[in-house]
Amino acid sequence: MLEFVRFTLEAEGVAHARPSRWEVGDEWYVTARPTMDGLRIAEHGIELLYAPRLHAPATAYARALNQVVWQERAGENPADHLEPFKAEFLAAARRSLS
Repeated sequence: MLEFVRFTLEAEGVAHARPSRWEVGDEWYVTARPTMDGLRIAEHGIELLYAPRLHAPATAYARALNQVVWQERAGENPADHLEPFKAEFLAAARRSLS
């Protein structure tokens, strides 16, 4: 789970740093691509290693991150879009640890 959390934090940073225009191969992309690949792998780790009740919130959070990283969101702060998904995942993660 820690790997998933690590990659979600990295992806949030990538989302906040997203330039309004980018191309494959530019500096931002070179950081974003491995972060998002790592997030996808860590998400599958959640599916493999943790209780099913954690899968849906993890997948929803990862998809929301994917959207804010790769798709332009005119004027929207990435944190505003991500917060409900992040909160739901963290609540489910806390429940799974108890």
